[in-house]
Amino acid sequence: RPHEQSWGLPALDINYGLGDRIQLTLQTSLVVLTRSDHGAIGGLGSTEAALKWRFLDEDTNGFSVSTFPRVIFNVVQSSVRRGLADDGTRVQFPVQVARKLGIVDVDLEFGPRLSSVGRSEWLYGVVGGIDVTKTTELMAELHGTSRISFDQDVLTVNFGIRQKLTDHAILIASLGHEVRTPADQPLAFIGYCGVQLLY
Repeated sequence: RPHEQSWGLPALDINYGLGDRIQLTLQTSLVVLTRSDHGAIGGLGSTEAALKWRFLDEDTNGFSVSTFPRVIFNVVQSSVRRGLADDGTRVQFPVQVARKLGIVDVDLEFGPRLSSVGRSEWLYGVVGGIDVTKTTELMAELHGTSRISFDQDVLTVNFGIRQKLTDHAILIASLGHEVRTPADQPLAFIGYCGVQLLY
């Protein structure tokens, strides 16, 4: 955002599959925050624990449906005081529906995000992906959050790529920009780059 930059370096996203339908996830990152009125500060950001459960498969049902409940919390409260993480604990219950439409993979997501501090929100989004080669997938995403009353929403457009490097490594990168925010909040530019390691 103007006069402010936040970096997650590194961001860690650890996933473990239990069978064919369940995935356990743990995410956290070291955050470095710089603002025009002070130098860089750093510390541990929010931590997320999640469980993804796919209970319908596209092969047998024509589309797949999964739920991805997650809990977002702070390991150290000093990160909240220093502006590196949001206060309180948040719980998300998104439901995801996916289907292949011709050459495009389409995923829809919708669900509540409940917060112990501040207002709760709805999460919603749609993402489409297309394989341009056997090793390259391009994606486009529209993602939003809004108050439970469906006002003061934040809407983000995002474009990404998944590039297979080896059988055990995939490059994932995206660039995006908020296109709608509440009137008192400046629009943010968002970027992500990482390597997924498969074992």
